[in-house]
Amino acid sequence: MIIQNIISVIAQTGPSMSIPGPYWLFTVLHWLILTLHLLAMNFLMGGVLLMIMAKNSPYRKLLFFENIKVFPTVMAATITLGVAPLLFLQVIYGEFFYSASIISGWQWLLIIPVLLVVYYLFYTASIKKSLSDSGRIKLLLISLTGLVFVSFTITMISDLASKPYLWAELYQSSPSGWSLNPSWGQTIFRWIHIMSGALAVAGIIIQLYVLYFDKVKGNRELLFFGGRVFLMGVLSAATAAVIYLLTLEPVVLRQFLHSPGLHVLTTAIVINIIIAFLVYKSSESLSPKPMVLTSAILAFVGVFLMVMTRHYLRLVFLEGKFDPAALQTSDDYSPLIMFLITFVIGLVALFWMLKKYFGSPEKA
Repeated sequence: MIIQNIISVIAQTGPSMSIPGPYWLFTVLHWLILTLHLLAMNFLMGGVLLMIMAKNSPYRKLLFFENIKVFPTVMAATITLGVAPLLFLQVIYGEFFYSASIISGWQWLLIIPVLLVVYYLFYTASIKKSLSDSGRIKLLLISLTGLVFVSFTITMISDLASKPYLWAELYQSSPSGWSLNPSWGQTIFRWIHIMSGALAVAGIIIQLYVLYFDKVKGNRELLFFGGRVFLMGVLSAATAAVIYLLTLEPVVLRQFLHSPGLHVLTTAIVINIIIAFLVYKSSESLSPKPMVLTSAILAFVGVFLMVMTRHYLRLVFLEGKFDPAALQTSDDYSPLIMFLITFVIGLVALFWMLKKYFGSPEKA
């Protein structure tokens, strides 16, 4: 009955709640913090994938222990930076997200115990000195399986939240909360796009290691390897994105191509082409630092633009059902002010930790 009442209210009137601040500010903050979350998640997922895929290559051996030691910290950053975007999503699109998470309730609830297990395995792999390299790889494989479940579940529920026309039938067929998003093609290629982006970001991170991490500083082979990883990731991400767009319903695709999302997506594509050029040239340059740093900054901008693209596509899906810009604004800004203060403090602390880690890793 609960889900049916929510569906009925949304279908007839749309959400009528008020938000403690202007919609545009909540949207920009959501874009920014989700970008930071995705970058941390990409570092984690991409790093684990590289450690497993590289097998016994000299590239993996150069970064093996350093990466494993930092995985628990990066996972903590990923989870922490993921809380705020989820809260912003619930403030603006609460009825949609809650409904989708109720329909797939058990998958959603399983995320917490799976993350706890993955967290424990990362700590075990990074702290337990008696483990062999093969033992650590096995732990990373199990951890990767858990991360795949979590990332795919969140992608599936996020996609389902934009499709209220599916809710009633899914809930009636399985009111116990075991329903899955039937849009498998769209969900899978959307997820592959995100995971491919993880490889691309991991490639940039490897190049930053070469600039700032003492043990591999100036290693040109590793710099070239990072560039290849980026190119592999960005090409697979682009392929998955094209296939995902082609799986959309014609009317949705047509509306998206006439929305601001198309211009944002085009800009992101141009930026990734520029990054690819810089990454290629940096491996040949005697002074790669300016190119690598520019690539890193542009990678942040590229992820930010992809988050914006995702936002505009959501608006296309919900057109005629919900207009977030029509939400009322309350007069109490204190929650928003408190969030902004703690957010700035958190960013300063994160920057300090990264500086310590790359500047003097032994002390850090």
